[in-house]
Amino acid sequence: MSDWLRLSGALYALPAHRGEEGGSYLWLEAGELREAVVAELFLPAVSCDELDNAMGVATGTVHIHGEPRMGDVQLRFGRVGEERGVLSADGGILSADISFTLHRHPPSGGFCPRCGGSLVIEPVSVITPPDGGVIGAPVTRCEACAEH
Repeated sequence: MSDWLRLSGALYALPAHRGEEGGSYLWLEAGELREAVVAELFLPAVSCDELDNAMGVATGTVHIHGEPRMGDVQLRFGRVGEERGVLSADGGILSADISFTLHRHPPSGGFCPRCGGSLVIEPVSVITPPDGGVIGAPVTRCEACAEH
């Protein structure tokens, strides 16, 4: 990525762990057309509930215009409230200022598709392979109907 982007979009932030190390699993969807960015990242040592003014180095995969890039990116969050926030991402895989709507559920939603009840979201167990990507998937369950 050679140009600095200014984007807006959605950030899905969930609790995560890599072995014993806690952190945040972040799914970012921002921009449009040629500047569309989708990122799956693990941010160690930063709780998804404490992103306000947080900083750290995240590992993961970023897709820009369909092209995957894997590695590390430095994240610097500005003000992050209940429903929105801003962050700057700087690294070989992404250079952007991003304003986002904050979601505390997976991109697939926070309600059971079977009964409509609220989903309980388990901490995401992630693996960061040597290639710099991230492997993890949110696990949810519905307390009302026990659907996964």
